[in-house]
Amino acid sequence: MLNRVVVDPEHGTIDSPLHPDQVQVMPGAAEALAWLHGAGYALAIVSNQPAAAKRKTTLENLRAVNERVVAELERGGARIAGSYLCLHRHEDGCECRKPRPGLLKQALAAHPDRDAASSWMVGDGVTDVQAGRRAGVHTAYLGPRKCDACKVFEDLETTPEWWGPDLAGFVDHLRRDGGGDMETFTQSYLQESVELIRRIDAGAVEAVAKGLAEVRERRGRLFILGVGGSAGHASHAVNDFRKICGFEAYTPTDNVSELTARINDEGWDSCFEGWLKGSRLGPDDGVLVFSVGGGNREKNVSMNLVRALEHAQAVGARVYGIVGKDGGHTAKAAAACILVPVVSQERITPHTEGFCAVLWHLLVSHPALKVHQTKWESTK
Repeated sequence: MLNRVVVDPEHGTIDSPLHPDQVQVMPGAAEALAWLHGAGYALAIVSNQPAAAKRKTTLENLRAVNERVVAELERGGARIAGSYLCLHRHEDGCECRKPRPGLLKQALAAHPDRDAASSWMVGDGVTDVQAGRRAGVHTAYLGPRKCDACKVFEDLETTPEWWGPDLAGFVDHLRRDGGGDMETFTQSYLQESVELIRRIDAGAVEAVAKGLAEVRERRGRLFILGVGGSAGHASHAVNDFRKICGFEAYTPTDNVSELTARINDEGWDSCFEGWLKGSRLGPDDGVLVFSVGGGNREKNVSMNLVRALEHAQAVGARVYGIVGKDGGHTAKAAAACILVPVVSQERITPHTEGFCAVLWHLLVSHPALKVHQTKWESTK
């Protein structure tokens, strides 16, 4: 379900990965789990792993395989809350080996805020469904309907509640059936925000603060660029950098007449570049970019940012940024750049734009930049 199976060339047998180098996460698995995490589900891996007991590999290898799987899934935006492995053979008669429900009960006990009635066991084996039924959770089976499992399910009266080809299909099922109510969505969004804060590179924030302080020390001006929602951020930030930090700061989107005239007469792609040229941007000045994607010449996205930054580099102005995704052209051009981490593929824009405001407020409050007290902190 999560890994591609491994074929033993010597014996012709099919097995789960026996060494971390054999781990290949199934396409779409990480993205599906990222949605489930984003919808508020606590994700746990429950797996029978008898290979060490059967002397096919070592216990250390099995643990390394599990760590590699978790790392690959979390790199795709999921958050694995726990991993529960049965290391016994079938003949050992343990209570944790599926189809017994021991591992699922352990996972449920680790999350007392979640109940079995709202939980799912999702797997590609008959024993997964059997274990789920015995643990009292909903069950989903991943696999074709024309298979031996069909007859087995009928015989055991353990037909899964949902049956489909893959994890993506299961996620679509939950989406259609409202698998995440409004309260769950709110909790999920806030949990994502907490995770995002954990992943922000504090060193990058410090580097931007230091670089902006150097711009002010050499009496340079600060030009703040943003498109769409980020244009609103730019206008707000100009106020804060001027009033709280003592910068001479500007943004082209505050002058609607000039900006629209440039767009009308010269084109969208050059509107910021032309404005910076008209402002005589020079080597003492700084440019601060707010953007979800950071601009991308190859994909022809936010070319007004790309061309503005190319001009800034040509005249020797320092570039700084608060951007999302991979940072785009801004990250490449910047002397220092804060990257807002992706914690949900479905909410890249709201998280990036929301935390852009958090981060520039951090900057204007930073001891390296703040020179004037704000009203409510100074009012007795």
